[in-house]
Amino acid sequence: MSLAERISDLDTFLTYSVALEEEAAERHDELADMMEVHNNPEVAETFRKLAHYSRLHAQEIRDRSIGRTLPVIAPWDFGWESMEGPETADISDVNYMMTTAHALKIAMGNEKRAHDFYFEISKLSPDEAVRTMAAEFADEEKEHLELLENWREKHPDSDEEMPFDPDPAHMPE
Repeated sequence: MSLAERISDLDTFLTYSVALEEEAAERHDELADMMEVHNNPEVAETFRKLAHYSRLHAQEIRDRSIGRTLPVIAPWDFGWESMEGPETADISDVNYMMTTAHALKIAMGNEKRAHDFYFEISKLSPDEAVRTMAAEFADEEKEHLELLENWREKHPDSDEEMPFDPDPAHMPE
């Protein structure tokens, strides 16, 4: 049984949704911290904005949860496809020399995975209320993706390659 099929009530769905957004915000903050340490303030600011937007979305979900009793789910019991939620950036995709365009590309991948997550639930959950809200959330993630695409168009350095690093990190094998 897929995760989408196991999310069979609105309270559980809302719990997953809040966790998804909170994890995304935490990762964006971690990435911003990394960029600040490596003196890449423009990309750090981009990740801070993305963290802020994730927190706003998490708060919207919490507001919709008022009056409900959401279950407490341990982080290891969520059953995400990977170790983290679908909207959480893979830290291995980050390079200290990345540009804003690269950061936005990572964010676009996050939004696409979140959209796919909600879309699958909207099709497979056994609960009609969950399917309805998941479809709404999938549409919101699609809107977020479109906003990121517009934001990325404003950054001319949309090369797919990372800038040349004349002194790359040396990792022991």
